[in-house]
Amino acid sequence: MKSIVNHEFTEDDRQLLLSYIPFIDSLGQFLGEYCEIVLHSFEDLHHSVIHIVNGHVTGREKGAPVTNIALEKLAEFNSTNDMWDVYFNHKGVRPFKSSSSLILNKNKEPVGMICMNFALDMPLNAFIENFAKSSNCKNENFTQDINNLVLSHLEPVKNMVYSNKNIPSKNKNFEIVKELNSIGLFKFPVTTKIVSSVLGISANTIYKHLRVLNNKGKEN
Repeated sequence: MKSIVNHEFTEDDRQLLLSYIPFIDSLGQFLGEYCEIVLHSFEDLHHSVIHIVNGHVTGREKGAPVTNIALEKLAEFNSTNDMWDVYFNHKGVRPFKSSSSLILNKNKEPVGMICMNFALDMPLNAFIENFAKSSNCKNENFTQDINNLVLSHLEPVKNMVYSNKNIPSKNKNFEIVKELNSIGLFKFPVTTKIVSSVLGISANTIYKHLRVLNNKGKEN
């Protein structure tokens, strides 16, 4: 199959495509086993699938050829510049809701595509189990205000440290700064001001704690 891509692939093009693999793996884990996610490279249309998650959905593996939809999307881009599409696919036994998104290189040339095929015959109990059950639970703070972000971390850390009788009183503020620094909150300039106000210590004291922590990090 002759390639209809009008440029020679470079190592940058190949590395760009490979950089999508962690995202595809993560998305596949998130959406579950009834959703296939495919990474195509347009360098070799005979073997365009260079990475695939949940390939059992369509029975494909790495090295499979390009599909008619991928070719249609590529041809459409050449005339309209449309980069993505969402559609239903009822061909065959299983119905799918699918999407196709082109990947462009730095020269705005299509070098690959990410395709998702979500099997619509997914049982309801499998859907609920996939999206409602998890052994990996975390509390994420969603906010549009940096001040609220800092405070939402500061208050529980402060309470935890203050209630820990194994931490001497003179070291409690240091431990609070240490914990906040470990999650990168001091990358925001406003953090020092907020912590200074809440803990009742000077900005200079916070900077001193941060210098100690940074020096320890260099020693390790």
